[in-house]
Amino acid sequence: MVTTVTEAKKVKAGEKVGPGKYVCIDCGKALEFTEAEQDLRKCPACACEMYDCFPMTHIRSDVKTPEDAINPPKR
Repeated sequence: MVTTVTEAKKVKAGEKVGPGKYVCIDCGKALEFTEAEQDLRKCPACACEMYDCFPMTHIRSDVKTPEDAINPPKR
C-alpha cells in the first residue's frame, strides 16, 4: 500500500468549501463536510477563522453516503 502525504491547504472562515475535513489551526477541532459549496464558519470551540483543509480526493463512485464510507459496498 502506497501512502502519499500532502501538505494541508489553509482556508479561512467565510469561504465556500467542498467535501473534506477542516481542522482548526488553534485548537485542532475538526469539521467535516460531505457536500460541496458550504460556508465554512468560525471554529465553534475557539472562534478561530483559519483551518487546515484536507479535501476528499479519493471518493469511489459507489460510495454515496458517510455510512457507505464506513462500510463500503462490496466490489
